[in-house]
Amino acid sequence: MAASTNSSPDADRPTPRAASFADWLRGRDDRQLARLLRLRPDLALPAPSDFAALAGRAAVRTSAQRAGDNLDAATLAALENLILLADDGDAVSAPPAEGLGQLFDLGLVWGDEQQVQLVPAVRDAVGPYPAGLGRPAATLLMGVPDVQLAPVLRTLGLPPMPQPQAGAAIAGALADPVRLAELVATTDDAERDILDRLAAGPPVGSVRHVRVAAAEAEASAAHRLLARGLLLPLDTQRVELPREVGRYLREQEDRPPLAIATEPPDVPTIERTPPELDRLGTTAVLEILRLVDALATSWTVQPPPLLRSGGLGVRELRRTARDLGVDEPTAALVVEVASAAALLNSTNGPEPMFLPSSEYDHWRGRDAAARWTTLASAWLGMTRQPSLINQRGERDRVITALGPDAERGTIPALRRQALDVLLHLPPGAAPTGRDAVLERLAWRQPRRAAGQRPVTEAILAEADLLGVTAAGGLTGYSRTLLAGSTAAAEHALARALPDLVDHFLVQPDLTVVVPGPPSPLIAVDLALLADLESSGGASVYRITERSVRRALDAGRTGDQLHAFVQRHSRTPVPQALSYLIDDAARRHGVLRVGTASAYLRCDDTALLSRVLADRHVDTLGLRLISPTVVVSEAPVSRLLDGLRAAGYSPAAEGPGGAVVTLVADVPRAPTRAASRSFASRGPVDSDAQVTELVRRIRSGDALAEAGRRIQPIAARVPGVTSAATMELLRRAVREEQLVLVGVAEPDGTATAHELRPISLAAGYVRGWEEGNDRLVSFPVHRITAVRVIDEDE
Repeated sequence: MAASTNSSPDADRPTPRAASFADWLRGRDDRQLARLLRLRPDLALPAPSDFAALAGRAAVRTSAQRAGDNLDAATLAALENLILLADDGDAVSAPPAEGLGQLFDLGLVWGDEQQVQLVPAVRDAVGPYPAGLGRPAATLLMGVPDVQLAPVLRTLGLPPMPQPQAGAAIAGALADPVRLAELVATTDDAERDILDRLAAGPPVGSVRHVRVAAAEAEASAAHRLLARGLLLPLDTQRVELPREVGRYLREQEDRPPLAIATEPPDVPTIERTPPELDRLGTTAVLEILRLVDALATSWTVQPPPLLRSGGLGVRELRRTARDLGVDEPTAALVVEVASAAALLNSTNGPEPMFLPSSEYDHWRGRDAAARWTTLASAWLGMTRQPSLINQRGERDRVITALGPDAERGTIPALRRQALDVLLHLPPGAAPTGRDAVLERLAWRQPRRAAGQRPVTEAILAEADLLGVTAAGGLTGYSRTLLAGSTAAAEHALARALPDLVDHFLVQPDLTVVVPGPPSPLIAVDLALLADLESSGGASVYRITERSVRRALDAGRTGDQLHAFVQRHSRTPVPQALSYLIDDAARRHGVLRVGTASAYLRCDDTALLSRVLADRHVDTLGLRLISPTVVVSEAPVSRLLDGLRAAGYSPAAEGPGGAVVTLVADVPRAPTRAASRSFASRGPVDSDAQVTELVRRIRSGDALAEAGRRIQPIAARVPGVTSAATMELLRRAVREEQLVLVGVAEPDGTATAHELRPISLAAGYVRGWEEGNDRLVSFPVHRITAVRVIDEDE
């Protein structure tokens, strides 16, 4: 008897199918719900109060579209497969199993493996042309007037009839495989070419004068197809291939419309050793560091003004590119990355301009590896898209560097996605070309591929310029940086960088070759003495009369320049260089400028006379006041610059007549925080958060379900709990009863808790909650309802 009692008929009864989407969500376990909230984080903002709210939010078109845009090609094809099988309904019996699990996890479909229901918004989110096929003929024919259906009825041998009977009759003919095969068989080559192109997708084409009768002699192939119903008109200029015709044509070509590409395309690679790839990357690393330094130098000497609309002017960007010796897109990238790293800023004042910030001086004093990781981290996280600069944006306005129009909040995620493809290649491997990477990305998100391809190409090009990648492959130090370890990335890059050199080779043509990255010991003085001509593994500088004069103007003497060259050159110093330094030093300071506003003093009266007669200095307003002194209304700095531009070598003079070096404090912009960067943040960032969110949804659902049986708290006095409820809680404490308590959470949601209270004091009820090992407490003023649970049920 006992055995028969235990083997109840209910044990073999199948689990009933969910009656609604909310019921199906309610039946999912906590792990499945947690996965849904992680895959679709927008469903958790704000936290749903119960499963009805969660189901309603998941069925919103924008949410379903966002989830569909993130599907890979295999899962998207599975979803389109279900839509095609369901036609105009929402249920599919015995669906194919491939890709179904991911769609269940995303909450885009619900049900079980025998019968799948589409969430209503999914069809609209995918669009009217799943798998590139047109809409069913019955749907298209509903909008075609009688006069356009009359020739189709004659061609199909059907009697004249009005809408909607005419549309139903034509749709029935196209749904008949035998009749459809006969219609397609009568097409000529021109007609079949149109059908094949539309069957491959998209199914919409353009036709001039759709209403031209097919019987007319000049009727085109498209008009003949319209007359047979193989094409259906949308308006006076567009036609659409019905779904039945497209599916038939694909099946004839042995290309099933529901085929699913389950594997992503391969990325062909060139295999290198990881150290070799890292060494290739260090060339770009050193170059970007040099460009940032050159940018700071250029903007210190000639700060560009800030536009009223914000950003850097087009002409100023062009001048900056010329000073850096690069093209404008590269200059724009350098400017944007330096700004994102807080190395640049605009000044305050009536005429704001861009200058290096005080943070730049701190950054410049760090080693090369630390400086690069700062730039690379800024690029990875910045919400700026440098590839947009100099393009036309909204209202046909040019997008400027550092201007507001280059902001794109989605660009950091796109960078991560592009680099993630490279991250999954073996260390040291580099793709043979960018097209393979773009194809892999297109497989991951096919619905976004067309719009994102140009952006992704620009991202990969930027990664090469910044040294994040080398020859298209991800370097070892970049892999470490993407893993989140900045210190480890600096260490890996420091090992890959070539050793700093403290010497150079002076050539007879006055070029200086530095066989490696120069040490700080020589970098500053060499940059003063010579102009950089090329950089890379070895840098080439050229010494000219102008560059020597620049070093003398900065306070160096001729003897100091001779000593510097002799101390660091591994080759004999050319005699031409010694003559050049001596001659420039001898002429430097013969003319002396002081303040009068400014004066010009020279013991060589012939030279002073030649200056006064020089028309190139007329704008300086020079006036002779004695045989050896000339005064000017121009300030000292302008007088010095004007004379130097005219080919003279003046020096500044102090009050006592001694030559002084006019080295003012380097202008700097105020330090600011790094530019806004992307950070993935939401309500389900951690396991604990998502677990708590699932618990609250279940709790709120239980509270809503028990709403009719629960004893509500009277609100006779606002904010004061009724005496009856307080007595109910006290009795539960005395008799150790289990109660269901409704609580209003601080964020406005309602939750329910099964509580065994142990005390009621100081405005809190405390007790043990089912499934929680810790003692919990709830403010009495937040309790909205109480019900005693019968534990014998």
